[in-house]
Order: sequence, then C-alpha cells, then structure tokens
Amino acid sequence: MGLLALLAACALLPRAPASGDVLVATLHNDIIHPLSAQYLLDAIADADVEDAALLVIELDTPGGLVDPTKEVIQHMTAARTPIVVFVSPSAGRAASAGFYMLIAADVAAMAPGTNTGAAHPVGLGGSADATESAKAENDLAAFVRTIALHRGRNVELSEKAVRESSSYTDGEALEQGLIDLVAKDRAELLAKLDGWTIRRFDESKVVLRTSGTVREVRKSFLQRTIGPLLHPELVLLFLGLGVMGLYVEISHPGMIFPGIVGVLCLLLAALAFQFLPMNTVGILFLALGLGLFVLELKVTSYGALTVGGIACLVLGLLLMFPRDVPALRVSLAFVLPLAVTMAGVMVFFVVLVARARNVPIATGVEGMVGEIGRAATNVAPEGRVYVHGETWEARSVSPVASGAEIRVLAVEGTRLLVEQKEKLA
Repeated sequence: MGLLALLAACALLPRAPASGDVLVATLHNDIIHPLSAQYLLDAIADADVEDAALLVIELDTPGGLVDPTKEVIQHMTAARTPIVVFVSPSAGRAASAGFYMLIAADVAAMAPGTNTGAAHPVGLGGSADATESAKAENDLAAFVRTIALHRGRNVELSEKAVRESSSYTDGEALEQGLIDLVAKDRAELLAKLDGWTIRRFDESKVVLRTSGTVREVRKSFLQRTIGPLLHPELVLLFLGLGVMGLYVEISHPGMIFPGIVGVLCLLLAALAFQFLPMNTVGILFLALGLGLFVLELKVTSYGALTVGGIACLVLGLLLMFPRDVPALRVSLAFVLPLAVTMAGVMVFFVVLVARARNVPIATGVEGMVGEIGRAATNVAPEGRVYVHGETWEARSVSPVASGAEIRVLAVEGTRLLVEQKEKLA
C-alpha cells in the first residue's frame, strides 16, 4: 500500500517539460468542418510525434459541425502535448463549436476584443424538430459540463452558453473563470505561459517551457485550396453561377462559354458538398425552380411559371444547408439578391426566346412568303416563276403573263402560290 501511495503521489508531481518546439496551428475565419478538423488532428499528431513543448491553436471561427468538433476535442484531451487554444486576433471569436474547443484546452486564452460563447443548437421549429433540438441541446450541455468540470472552468456559465446562447467578452470570460489568461498577441501569450504549471485532463501536472523555436503547422494542398471555399455563401454563389450557366446554355445552345463556366461552378459546389452537410430538400427546390424556367421556354404561362421558379430558387437557397448548424445558416439578405439575380438572368433569356418565336421566318421554304420574283412562263393557272435565282413551279388564281413581276403568297409543298404584283398595289 505504501508503494502504491508513493507512486500515486509521484504521478501528481509536475512532469519535466518537453524540450521540443512550440507548434502553432492557425484556423482564422474558418468553419469547423471535416477538412479543417483534419488539419487540427494532423497538428495534434505532429506535436505528439515531435515531442513538442506546446501546441497553440490560434482560433477565429463562427462555429461548425458537432461531430468533427467532438473528434478534435477527443484528440485534444488525449494528446501527450499540452494544447493552448488562443482566440485571436482582436475582433475574432470562438463561437459555437469554437467555444467547446476553448473550454476543452489545457490553457484557454483570448486576445483583447474577442468573444466566445453562443453555442446553442438552433432548429427549424415544429414538434418533431423541437424534440430533436431538445435532445441535441441536452447532449451538448452535458458534454460541455463534463469538459468544464475536468478543466476546472466555470460549469454554470459553460452550460448557459449552450442552453441560452450566452456570449462573453475576453474580460468577462477571464473574470468568471472560463479562460486562464488574456494576451494581446502570440508573443505575449508565450511569454506569460513560460514556467506555468498546468493540470492535464488526466490530472497530471506539467510545467510549460515556451522559449523554444516557434513553428507553424502547414496545411495540406487540399486544405489550403479547398478549405477557404467551404463557406456557405461561397458555395451558394458557385451553385447559383452553375445553374445560371447551364440555363443559358440550354436556352441558347452553342454559346459554349456559359456552359463551361456553369459546369466548373457546379463541380466546385459538388466538391464543397463532400465536406459540408447538404439539405436534399433545398436541392429539390432548386432543381424545381430551374425546371419551371425551362418549361417557361416551351409553354406560354403569362409569367406564372417564372414566379413559381423565383419562389423555388429562394426556398432552395435558404434550405440548402441544415438550419440547425449556426455557422451554416445563410441570411435572407444574401439569398434574396442572389435568387433575384438568377431569376433576372433566366427571365432575360425567356424574353429573348419569346421574341425569337415572334420574328417572321426569313430563311428556308417558309421564308419565301412575300418575296418578289418574275414569271418565267405564263401562269394560267400554272406555270414557272423565278424567285431568288431559282425556278419554281407556280400556281395563280388569276392569269399572270410571262415576264410580269409576281409576289409569293404561300408555299404549297414544292409549288408556290403567286399573284401578279400590280394587282396587290
């Protein structure tokens, strides 16, 4: 028993700090989605492999998806390397999913002028949705309580951020025990942390040494190129441009350029949907809107199909992403101008097609009607005439003398119905 007690006491003593570098993973103005989460998981793994002294996650996020966030937190609490979540730069935020990461860190820090909180899941309303929303709220409230309890942070205020969407400034968070310190930048943060003794999630203690080399954790090529595009507004913009491009190509075949741009934009949107959750109902509304505009080209509805198409576009864009993910909610102020622009382009081409239908035919056999020619023989009632340098079999109700000017009245198969021009004066 004495030996076990001695071992337990030794486990609680501060461990010698790692002698490695300080790694920094930066996530600025990014949503927590599978791609950005993988970047943080890679940073945690690299820090452990390199025996880093510290991993600093500089965070500025409006939130993100629950499952990737929980996966990141699971790796944070199990990591051998101490992890600091630093909300920066000033005017940045760690909202929703970012709040959970801040609470779960070994050291929680914020820059002046930042804020955190607003972690309540928001649903669409209704009885079934209300039940699901309550389940999600209770689950996340329990999740944040247990994290805050193990980290020695304010459990009550952490839960209020989930249940009441409470938000806190850097000063309020420090004063009320949600974070450990406030630092104006990374240099001040590392200076303040040097020599700190922290308690890890497994109750062990570590003395931080932050005087080593500071190195940035680089993102992969996919994370650098696709990551910045994974914002709901950008994805909807690509989707809108893609739909408009294809519609222009459908209504005016052979233009090529709009079709190429449309396909490229739709491919980018499809790539984004591999990492962001997509609402099938929104896609169906968007497809229905496009279908109504295409139908307007074939059916005269006096604008009814166009109005229905505009309504479907607005609903489709609003419902494209799940509304219960705050970071993915798109405002009507963004959707309405986009939908109106899309509808305006489509209406413009509907009008062009309608006008083209009303233009008299000027080519082919039908284009012969109204043309002036000359009788090659007597047409009484049948004969031959010259029109556009061609000889035609012709028929006339009244006799036409050879050499007289004639006007084509109609086309009867391969024969023309003509009349002497002077009689039409």
